[in-house]
Amino acid sequence: MSAECVVWEDTKCEDKKCEEKHDHGSGTDTVTMIPVICVLWIVCGVIAGSTIGSPLVQDLVDAVYGYRWNYMDRCIIDEGYFAGGFCRTPLNCSCGAVDRIDEVDINDMTEKLYEERYAYSNRPLVIRNATLSWKAMGVLDYDWLKKEYLRNPEILEENWENCFFKCYKTSEFKSLADVFHISSERIADMSAEPWYVGWSVCQESVFHQLSQLVSLPKFLSSFHAEGNMWIFIGTPGYGAHLHLDHDLDLPTWQAQIAGSKTWYLKPPPECVATCPGLIQTDMHPGDMIIVNTNLWMHSTKVLDNGISLVITRQLS
Repeated sequence: MSAECVVWEDTKCEDKKCEEKHDHGSGTDTVTMIPVICVLWIVCGVIAGSTIGSPLVQDLVDAVYGYRWNYMDRCIIDEGYFAGGFCRTPLNCSCGAVDRIDEVDINDMTEKLYEERYAYSNRPLVIRNATLSWKAMGVLDYDWLKKEYLRNPEILEENWENCFFKCYKTSEFKSLADVFHISSERIADMSAEPWYVGWSVCQESVFHQLSQLVSLPKFLSSFHAEGNMWIFIGTPGYGAHLHLDHDLDLPTWQAQIAGSKTWYLKPPPECVATCPGLIQTDMHPGDMIIVNTNLWMHSTKVLDNGISLVITRQLS
């Protein structure tokens, strides 16, 4: 007998293997028998289709859209590029008119211009020389931070709600305390093994001291800083990986206090069809970037201009 799956339709019924004829008056009924091997192939096909076919189709659809979709909860699954949970709802792609990161000197920026063009548009903006008058520009550096955090052993033990430490590619640091035990030789040697970290300022005394060193520019007089203050610091070569701050609700201002850094922005995967591709800009001491990091995926790289130090908060 052949292994092919065929339906037997001979009029003979030898040994009752294929069909039987039953006379019922003037009519004849035909009972068609399917070989067992055919049934086995059908069952195997159903099992293979349900266990393999569906995931393959889903993977293909996800590849076309550029993200993994949770069909049960109707949300985009975290692939390690966004903070704030396992799954997020698709974003409103309000970046179609953006093709670059605008740059405006502080002397040319007004409150009216900012509110009309940038405040509610998700258009990223760099304000050149925005913080040159800050006290932080002549005071804030690695040594200042080290002194403030280590002057009292209890400071590093403080733990506010929503307190984070991120070491990015620098796996050698397990805590903020490790950062302040880097040797002075390594701090001075920019050719040494690079490092880059960030943390939220969860210590009340340090937060208070830092707040005395910064102030929002005049064109932001109708806005105010909100939420945690963050510090990002590191040596040339490293920076933050591409990610999305899904746990933030507001745009952030990020002030370059020391060193230089390149910012790279790109839309989230659900917006690639309507928004521009990669856009970038370089930040130097005194510059400030205002960007909605909940909409724009972003990464950074510290340039060869000494230790980069950035201070940031949300803008409301």
